[in-house]
Parts: sequence; structure tokens; C-alpha cells
Amino acid sequence: MKVIKLIEVKEKKIQVDIFVPLEACACIYEHFINSAFEVLMEYMDHVNFETKSLNSAEAQKLNLKQNSIVINGEKILTSSFALKKELLQLLK
Repeated sequence: MKVIKLIEVKEKKIQVDIFVPLEACACIYEHFINSAFEVLMEYMDHVNFETKSLNSAEAQKLNLKQNSIVINGEKILTSSFALKKELLQLLK
């Protein structure tokens, strides 16, 4: 009798955190966040993302002073163009 083992391979997803001033009017960060979401939609199978406050303790710990995108808690980006470039590199 043969036993067939099925192994589920779970791809580790890239964590993307988008930091914007959530306490402010959305008109201040709307373009930035929409541009980031446009890029993320192409990679939804490979990323998990969260929107976080630029005024949070986490943002202060990362020394963020402007709208930012943080990849895997380490790499700090300030544009959707840089996000797309970084995701392409990470997913090679």
C-alpha cells in the first residue's frame, strides 16, 4: 500500500504598511493612498497590507515624517513608483 503525502506549500507574503495621517482630512493623503492601492492590486496574491496612522507609536519608532510605505517592517518608501519597483525585485 502506497501512502501519498500532500504537502501544502504556503508562500510567505510580503507585508506592506501604508502610513498616512488618518486623523487629517482624507484629501491630504487620498492621491498617495490611491496610487499605492493601484500598485498593490496587481500583487494581491503576494502581499498583505494595512493602512496605519502616521501619528502612531509605530510610525514614530520608524522615524516617519511623511506619507510612507514600509515593506516587511524595514524598507521605507515614499512613492507608489518605488513600491512597484521594490515589489518587482522581491518577487523575482
